[in-house]
Amino acid sequence: MEVKHKKHEPPKQQTAEESGSDSTADQSTLEHGAEALGQAQETVNDVYDKTARTVSETYGHAKNYSSKNPGKTMLLTLGIGVGLGFLLGKSSRRSGITGRFARPVVNAISDVALEFFR
Repeated sequence: MEVKHKKHEPPKQQTAEESGSDSTADQSTLEHGAEALGQAQETVNDVYDKTARTVSETYGHAKNYSSKNPGKTMLLTLGIGVGLGFLLGKSSRRSGITGRFARPVVNAISDVALEFFR
């Protein structure tokens, strides 16, 4: 029984006529990819600009409100601090007393906050 081993043959060189269609397809694919990348970058930049503008406007409104209503702002921040303190305190220890107080306090604070910002 005789086994023939085939020698490894290098790939054939393409002629100019054969490679022209492949390089054109490659070039077209590259152009489409570059165009898609450009559109994606433009979209990301637009979204970033809109988000930055909205955050800046919201910050300005909050700053303006706090300067016009310092008493309400202090009470609101105090309430938020107490509510967060109860919630974070509950996660660090297992007593049941904070659970009974935290939920009503947080609900009351959120109701007050909703009334102030309407």
